[in-house]
Amino acid sequence: MKASPPAPTKHTMPWEGGSNPSLRLVGEKRSVLSFGVAPAPTSQSEGAKDLTSRFERSPWLFRHLLILACVAIFSLPAYFLASRFIVTAVVIQGKSMTPTLKDGERYYLNRWRYAFIPPSRGDLVVIKDPGHADFAVKRIVAKPGDWLNIRDGNIYLNGKRLDEPYLPTGTRTDAPDMKEKWIQLGHGQYYVLGDNRRASEDSRFYGVVHRAQILGILVK
Repeated sequence: MKASPPAPTKHTMPWEGGSNPSLRLVGEKRSVLSFGVAPAPTSQSEGAKDLTSRFERSPWLFRHLLILACVAIFSLPAYFLASRFIVTAVVIQGKSMTPTLKDGERYYLNRWRYAFIPPSRGDLVVIKDPGHADFAVKRIVAKPGDWLNIRDGNIYLNGKRLDEPYLPTGTRTDAPDMKEKWIQLGHGQYYVLGDNRRASEDSRFYGVVHRAQILGILVK
C-alpha cells in the first residue's frame, strides 16, 4: 500500500531568539513616565515644607503664649492712651457736690471733648485740686474775661446775677470771710465752685484754676 504523503500544514517559523522578545516602536514619539522617583524639590518648596513641619511640631502651649503676648503688647498701650487722653472712670468721694453728685456714684471723665472746644460755664469738671495733692470735681461758674462779684449770698457775672437752677432753693454763696469779693478772670483762668456751697473747698479758698489744671468734663 502506498501511503499518501501527509497534507501540508500551516505553521509559523520557530523563534530562534530568547524566550522574551523585545518590542520596539519605530518612528513614534513617546512620553516616558517614571514611577517611584520623585522630582528634586526646589529650594522654595523645601523651605515651605520645613517651616510647615516645624509649625506642626511646635507645642500648642507655645502658640497660646505667643497669642497672649501679642494681645498684652497691643492692649496695654491702647488702655493707657484711652485712659490718659479719652475716657476715665471716676468715683465720687465726699459731699462737696451734693445734691447734684452723691458720694460713691460712678461717672466717666471725658478728656477728649476739651481738645476741640474750651470749657464752658456750668460744666462739671475734674481738676487737679490746688489745695491738695489729688483731684476734685467742681462746677465752672466763670470763664476767662468774666468779672465775678460775690455779695449778699449771690454770684454776679459781668454785672448780672448768675442763675443757678442746679442749686437747692435758698442756697447762699458767701466768701470765707463773709466779705464782698471782686475778681476779674484773665486768659486761661476759671472760677470753680462746689454745688454744696457750705461744705466745698473751691476757688473761694484757693483762687482761680488754670486751663492746664482742668482734666476734662464729667459725663454719665
